[in-house]
Amino acid sequence: MSIPPAPQVRPFVSDNSPSPLGRRLPAVTAVAVLGVVAVAALGLGVTRFGLLSGFDRGASQALNTLHSGGLGALTSGLYSVLSPIPAVIITAAIAIVILAITRRFRVALTFAVVVAVTWLPSAVMKFLIHRPRPDVTALSHPFAHQPVDASFPSGHLVFVVAVVVASVFLARRGPWRAFALIAGTIFSVLVAFALMVDGVHYPTDVFASALWSVTVGPLVCALCARVILHRSNPRDVT
Repeated sequence: MSIPPAPQVRPFVSDNSPSPLGRRLPAVTAVAVLGVVAVAALGLGVTRFGLLSGFDRGASQALNTLHSGGLGALTSGLYSVLSPIPAVIITAAIAIVILAITRRFRVALTFAVVVAVTWLPSAVMKFLIHRPRPDVTALSHPFAHQPVDASFPSGHLVFVVAVVVASVFLARRGPWRAFALIAGTIFSVLVAFALMVDGVHYPTDVFASALWSVTVGPLVCALCARVILHRSNPRDVT
C-alpha cells in the first residue's frame, strides 16, 4: 500500500491568484488619499498649533522612565535593527525567502515593491512636517544616540507596518493570512512601544506612522496586483 504524498505547504499566493484589491482600486485610492491628508493634518496640528502637545510630552516622559535594564536594552536593540540600512537588508532577505518558497519572482518582487513604495515616501512627509524629536533634557533615560532627523512620522514604524501589510496581502487566505495579521500586529505594537520608551518618538508620531502604512499600503498592493501580479478577479484563492 503506497503512502500518498503530503500536501504542499503554500504560505503565499501564486502570481496569478485572484485578488480583491485589483478590482477595488478606486476605493483603496480614496482611502490612501484620506490617510495621507489625515497624517498631514495631524502633523500640522502638532507642530503649528500645539495639538496634543501636553499629552505627547507627558506620555513620552512617562514611558521613557521604563528605559532601563533588560527592557531598555530590548527597545534600543529594536531601534538599531530597524534602522534604514538594516531595514533594506531585511526586506531583501524576506523577498529572497519568498522567492525560494514560491519560485515565483513576481511574488517576491511584489513584496519588496509594496514595502519600499509604502515606506520611502513617508520621508517626504517627515521633511515637510519637520517636527523636532522629544527634548532629551526632559527625559530620565535619553537615548544614547538621539536621532537628529525629524520625528513625524516614524520611519521605523512605517517600515514595520508596511512589511505587515505586504505579508498579509501575499499570504494565502486562511491560517497563513490570520497568522501574518496577528503576529504582525503584535510586533508593530511592540515596535511602537519601543520607540516611545526609547524617547525618540511621541505617541502621535507612531499613530501617524501606522495610519500612513495601513492606508497607503493597500493602494500599493492594489497597483501591484494589476501591474506585477496581473490579478484583478474579486474572488480569492483558498
